[in-house]
Amino acid sequence: MFLRSVYSNNLAHSAFIRTLYSSTNWASANPNGKPIEKSAEKPTENTAVKESDATSKDEPPKTSTTQPEQEKIEYIGNTKFPKPRIKPRRTITPGDAVGQNAPAEKLIHPPLNEKIAQKWRDVLSPEKNLENRAKIIDEISESYFQNILDLRNNGPKLFEAPAQLIPTKKAKFLPNLEGKTLNGADVDIAALCHGKVTLLTVEFVKFAEKHTMSYISVFEKEFADNKKTQVVQVNVEENWAKGAILRMCIPYVKRSIPKHRHDTYVVHYGAVDNLKRMLGIANPLIGYSFLIDRTSRIRWYANGEAADSEGATMAALTLELLRQSK
Repeated sequence: MFLRSVYSNNLAHSAFIRTLYSSTNWASANPNGKPIEKSAEKPTENTAVKESDATSKDEPPKTSTTQPEQEKIEYIGNTKFPKPRIKPRRTITPGDAVGQNAPAEKLIHPPLNEKIAQKWRDVLSPEKNLENRAKIIDEISESYFQNILDLRNNGPKLFEAPAQLIPTKKAKFLPNLEGKTLNGADVDIAALCHGKVTLLTVEFVKFAEKHTMSYISVFEKEFADNKKTQVVQVNVEENWAKGAILRMCIPYVKRSIPKHRHDTYVVHYGAVDNLKRMLGIANPLIGYSFLIDRTSRIRWYANGEAADSEGATMAALTLELLRQSK
């Protein structure tokens, strides 16, 4: 009996909801499900004249109410998965200063047990959890293949490198980033670049290595015997799973890099969102190269594979930085 009564009550409730949704006037539906009919009043001549005057004074001019055509959605093959939309390429204006306004502070390298304790504090912190949640939402808002689509449609070069140095007064400082050299030493790239004219290259994937090497080969050919210059190559791996594979491949990397650059080849594991934002790194599939003066200011930058004119420009600007440092 109890189940029968519950079932009958549910049927009655659902029937009442259906009548409400199907009624011609939602707000005027009575409990029986029938809409309340309003008596249609015929306006008199005076009221019609008043209404016309009111509309002429108060109402704005009528505009076209045609709806804009909806954007056609393209799907992948015969599936129901829409193709990723190509977003406009985000680039900086060539020649604009990149970096941070103040010199980078020296990073503190805590011992391993303190790093683990700090990690647990971050896991249990509500503020950190909200910050990580915002980052995840920002990441999933973009297609996984967006950077690949950008390369396919726009090519592996954001812009041609500027032909002159950024003036010292306008130039910004290199942001700091910790990492490990191929010899296992903990270093900060800002401290590593300080005191010498440095070609700093940043790469995130193997595909970008040929981009950065096109600048390194020209730089080493011109300044191999100059002790006031150096090359700092930074390899960034943001994905923890790929980072574990890269750790196992360090012996192979050491064999592929000349021995004299083992102390200046830096590997960083972890996200570098602030670094990418400050340095204008729009697509991590492309290699980036920077000329850093002796005071750790970013004076010139390039991206992609070096053209002949860009290699010659980099060499000429390096000579100019060396003259300025005397």
